[in-house]
Amino acid sequence: MKNEYTISPELLEFMQQHKIQTSVDLLAIENETLLSMKGFGWRLMREVLILREA
Repeated sequence: MKNEYTISPELLEFMQQHKIQTSVDLLAIENETLLSMKGFGWRLMREVLILREA
């Protein structure tokens, strides 16, 4: 069974600010692009990397 992962409120807020609809849409964005977006930092990057592993 796959590990369930709950998206943090901070990442959800980032997604809403940038009009990213789903986690699939978020994961389709390259790391370099995410890191260059306003409000995205290393803590959120760590969370995205964990989501990509799941």
